[in-house]
Amino acid sequence: MISYNILKKVTEYIEIIFNDLKNIDAEQLEKIYHSIKKSGIVIPSGEGRAKGALSIGVSEMAKSRNGKIVIDRSDIGFPGRTISEAAPILKKRYGHISLFINSSSGQSLVPLLDAQNFADYITSTENQTEYSIDLITSKSDSPLARLSSKYGNMLVIKTKGLKKTDFNSAFKTTGIIEDTFSLSSGVLINAFAIAINREKSASEIPKIIQELKKDVKTIINNEVKTNFFQQIINILIQKRSCFFAGLGSSQEVARISAVRLGHIKLALGDNVYVAGETTTPSPRPGDLLIAISGSGETEIIAGWCRNFKKMGGIVASITGKKNNTIKSLSDYSIVIDSKTHQIEPNDFYIKAAFALSPLPIFFVDKLEEMGITLPEYITKWRKSIIK
Repeated sequence: MISYNILKKVTEYIEIIFNDLKNIDAEQLEKIYHSIKKSGIVIPSGEGRAKGALSIGVSEMAKSRNGKIVIDRSDIGFPGRTISEAAPILKKRYGHISLFINSSSGQSLVPLLDAQNFADYITSTENQTEYSIDLITSKSDSPLARLSSKYGNMLVIKTKGLKKTDFNSAFKTTGIIEDTFSLSSGVLINAFAIAINREKSASEIPKIIQELKKDVKTIINNEVKTNFFQQIINILIQKRSCFFAGLGSSQEVARISAVRLGHIKLALGDNVYVAGETTTPSPRPGDLLIAISGSGETEIIAGWCRNFKKMGGIVASITGKKNNTIKSLSDYSIVIDSKTHQIEPNDFYIKAAFALSPLPIFFVDKLEEMGITLPEYITKWRKSIIK
């Protein structure tokens, strides 16, 4: 069983993430929210888990009744090879353009190239107020911070995050502790989507965040009470691969979760994959599939679940409705109460990311309890959360 002490520490970990959001500057919040809200089109840019958190939030902006046009530079319909090439076309179609960047370090390569390219275009155009580079970051002194301060708006999430430890270079380069920024920024962007949909001012965003905090704590407590984590960990400690499956925003949750768990499974000589990607192999008997679906009826994901079962695999699921096909195909499941109206932002995806966030913590605790030696950067990460 998962100990009370571990649950207590994970609750503290969740508290840290939301406290980071409590301390954001009200003026920064007002300015960046106003810029996003008034934009005719939003172009998201980021890398890794920060990009995943951003994609989840802006997707909900696009689907709400007061939805934004959202187009990624990698989308097939993006009208140019670069943002500067596409900007005049997008400006003519939609009006004000926001390049919306999520980057903890403030120097991620892809968004930095996007921002530099867009800044050059803004400088060359007459009506510069119709364009903005809007950044969420944890570093106020960085290349992206300087560009957004000059050509748009910056909001700093001062991630106290995990307790300071003497992390070695391997620990720093893995990025395993970037959990706090990806989750806190994801909450904030999701709150933007809800506030825009409700036609609320920036002053309402902290209230929306507190609503989500209450729900997240309830979800994690329910997972512990139903032994969902324990059941999954009992599978993970065996010599088996783990697959995450999702489509759309659920796939972003799958990728965020796979990266975190992948560090630990790789140290054991196992692998973690995201279903449907080109490098993903076929499952073996006993492998684990964690399926994520808000509706629980996504046909492709249900098909993966059926195939997994046929090949002797084990299926766990996180869904947003009590009775659904994917849940019925699962050996283990948890249902997240979420807002899933078609014309309102859906908070299932950010809740699902939080629901999976304690899994690596519990997994490492179990491995250490079994006397298994893990790389130093993983044990230090675990101890930085749980003494």
